[in-house]
Amino acid sequence: MELEQEPRESQQEQVFEKFEAYDFENDATFQTGLKSIVSNNKTKSEKEQHDAIQNAKFFYFARFVQPFDYNQYKAWLAKKSTTSTSVGSAEPASESQSSVTATEEPQSSLNPDTSTPAADPSYPKSFQEICDLIAAGKPIPGIRQIPNNLADGTPSEAKLAPKLKPWEQKKAAAAAASTTTTAEAAAPSESIQESV
Repeated sequence: MELEQEPRESQQEQVFEKFEAYDFENDATFQTGLKSIVSNNKTKSEKEQHDAIQNAKFFYFARFVQPFDYNQYKAWLAKKSTTSTSVGSAEPASESQSSVTATEEPQSSLNPDTSTPAADPSYPKSFQEICDLIAAGKPIPGIRQIPNNLADGTPSEAKLAPKLKPWEQKKAAAAAASTTTTAEAAAPSESIQESV
């Protein structure tokens, strides 16, 4: 089994190195999309702009060149930077290697929201696993449980009168009209009595 993992890891490393060596500067399709990303992030900090560009590079490469897991790439990058710094202390590193680690290392240490795959919740890998967990009545890992009850507090008292329904509005208008007509009807009789 270890023999199977080693070729897979070397294949991943080849993909990661291919990603780092990819010429995004001369890719016209990528540059077209990058213009809109840069214009949308003008008001953001330099770090946020850099992260947006890195995410765009990952998305483009994974979508159009060769798919790979960005979290595994980050873990590989961190591992590579630690090994290159320990090797760099024993032997001088080449200029290109030191420039790559210098530009990539701060980005991985400044980005707290990304983590290694071991720290992520272990979501089921397939739909069948989810179905099996549901059928067995087991909780699905990585899914937050929401209680089925409402808030336990007492509800507040209504401060406004409820809005009248259309048929209630008609009754209220009719009642208001009848009180005005009775008031008008009573008013002329009083004026007649006063004049006599």
